[in-house]
Amino acid sequence: MTRLLAYTDRLWARPGETVDLHASGEGEAELSLVRVVCGDDSPQGPGYRVEETAVRHQTVGLAPRAVHAGSCIVAGDSAPLAALESFTVRITVRPTLSAGADQALMGLWDSERRAGWLLAAGPEGAVFLTGDGSGAVGRSSAGAPMTPLKWYRVTASHDAATGAVRLVQQPLEEDGSGEREYRAAARHAVVPRPGATPFIVGAAWGGPGHGRDPRPAMCFNGKVEAPRLAAAAGPLDGPLAASACALAWDFSRRMSGRSVEDVSPWRRHGRTVNLPCRAMTGSAWTGEEHDWRRAPGEYGAIHLHDDDVGDAGWPVSARVTLPDDLQSGIYCLRLSGAAGEDMPPVVVQRPSGEAGAPVAFLVSTATYQAYANMHHATDDAGAEMRAGRATRLSADDVYLFEHRELGLSPYDHHGDGSGVAMASARRPMLGYRPKSGVWSFTADTHVTAWLEQQGFAWDAISDHALHEEGLALLAPYRVVVTGAHPEYWSSAMWRAMTAWLAQGGRLMYLGGNGFYWKIAFLEDAPWALEIRRAQAGARYWIAEPGEYHMAASGELGGLWQRSGTAPQRLVGIGTVATGFDSCSFYRRLPGSFDPRASWIFDGVGADERIGDFGQLGGASGLELDGVDPVLGTPDHCLKLAISADHSPQYLQTVDTMTYNHTAVAAPVNPAVRADMVFFETPRGGAVFSTGSIAWCASLAWNGGDNNVSRITGNVLRRFADSRPFAAPRGDRPCDDF
Repeated sequence: MTRLLAYTDRLWARPGETVDLHASGEGEAELSLVRVVCGDDSPQGPGYRVEETAVRHQTVGLAPRAVHAGSCIVAGDSAPLAALESFTVRITVRPTLSAGADQALMGLWDSERRAGWLLAAGPEGAVFLTGDGSGAVGRSSAGAPMTPLKWYRVTASHDAATGAVRLVQQPLEEDGSGEREYRAAARHAVVPRPGATPFIVGAAWGGPGHGRDPRPAMCFNGKVEAPRLAAAAGPLDGPLAASACALAWDFSRRMSGRSVEDVSPWRRHGRTVNLPCRAMTGSAWTGEEHDWRRAPGEYGAIHLHDDDVGDAGWPVSARVTLPDDLQSGIYCLRLSGAAGEDMPPVVVQRPSGEAGAPVAFLVSTATYQAYANMHHATDDAGAEMRAGRATRLSADDVYLFEHRELGLSPYDHHGDGSGVAMASARRPMLGYRPKSGVWSFTADTHVTAWLEQQGFAWDAISDHALHEEGLALLAPYRVVVTGAHPEYWSSAMWRAMTAWLAQGGRLMYLGGNGFYWKIAFLEDAPWALEIRRAQAGARYWIAEPGEYHMAASGELGGLWQRSGTAPQRLVGIGTVATGFDSCSFYRRLPGSFDPRASWIFDGVGADERIGDFGQLGGASGLELDGVDPVLGTPDHCLKLAISADHSPQYLQTVDTMTYNHTAVAAPVNPAVRADMVFFETPRGGAVFSTGSIAWCASLAWNGGDNNVSRITGNVLRRFADSRPFAAPRGDRPCDDF
């Protein structure tokens, strides 16, 4: 039976708003809205707990739905182009994968009926032009394969009066290989078939898809640049001026969204399908400019992949209107049927400008989206080496391996070896669910379980809402608590948080590896997340030279640290080490006895090990953060505790070193540690940071009766108190927030 899969049209909502559910399956399923208290169903966890709401259950009829992978560019108005009998086409391409099958470059080709015309690369890589001629498909080929990772200009023409077909495959790189230009000429009719088939670059029409998008077929893997179509059989050499074209797309324009601009007089604009990479270096890139905003003409390429996925486009299966009095929190639309269960989450926030409590839990929806559908366990050759143990595949790991059409994660590589820079939230996101292991989403529900266990009142807010609404979202709250791993942040999120801290906000950073990678969201698709793995950092892939700046925002991608805004400036600490085989504990430091912070340790002994317990074996582990004054740790920051006794599997992160040496690999490396810190901020605010992803997994241990819980509770109670914190005397103010 088809597995039950679902996604929502939005990741956060407010009471009174409607959330659309898009589902695939067979038969019928029961839909309910449940509040997630703890999403971890493992035996060692705090105890899986969801609560039913008063929202009426619905019976939902299901049908199997496909995800049509493969990116391309589609014209908005193709009817006049389909009527052309004579034409000249030109496109510049850089193939990245010889797929052993035909790959479409451009045309009006119906691959189901084998009708229309198509310029494509054959199984061996040679360019050809084909069309439907009197029932027999003719095919003219350049005869020689294009070499992957090299640029070519391809031009073809068809003269309807004579049936003459001409083709030129011209290499643009002089690299000493002796590669030459190839030409072909033949006679066969390329008969137009006016109809619903649109003009497409990078794929052929494979039938209707979902919504207005086609089902891509014969997808091209590689870069495409400057496609042009003229309404006559003209010369193949020399310029093909935009003014003489029926269509001339310039991909160096409108790069922050999905639309593409036609610079011909006809203005036949198009749109990208399935989130291909934009702001890519083109054939004219000189290497002298690395910011596409400064030389857009050198960045006129789009990188297409046959495994790109954007909006799955499934029809709405059900709509759920959130009650006006619904409590803020993390909810799931639970869909249960014969084929199983799926529970896409939705963060329910208070009405705009309101707070139901002084405390807000910031749900790391951007990080969850980045990790969703990750193929690390099955695709990464270094997975077992990093974990120090054999990989144990989950049911989701196996399903994703077998169903790659669900799309990839920014931790994966495309089939052509390039890194995945785009991640869609409008598709089933496995891993972004309850019962999905102690990582990311489920790990953060350890915090919500602890908040409920300890009786704290709190609201939920989300990364995506913080990006969209900024400071206004944070303003009603006195305290913001993060989860275990708030790794991916946009500039809008960063600006909002620093402004809120400057106004006296109190931030509790209960994790590690936070505020690490810079991201952006597409201008016309806020559900689409972009990242460029640039310069440094613990990366599963590295962006190509010249492609460090994000298309969505134009900003330099990569680590926040590389933009001059390290997490140490925000929370006092930043990532220094990682290890995944075991977790350890903390020891108190002299700073924990300073009167400014000694209240944090009320009920904790002077020599007491902190967090030598927990679901992961200890409160310090997985990814660790430490202080660094050079990167912005405030002068008056107090180091309260430091982790100890990490295994040799824990290594200093690559972005904190200039070169490898024996001390880096020594059994005891002082850089491998988590620093717990506290410091005051302007206008009576403060920051408390734990520096470890594993901290949250120890909160609820022993029913919450433990020193990790005690310390966190002491901080939260004091931070929620309206009494301002006094700035320490003799230290510089924290005006850089």
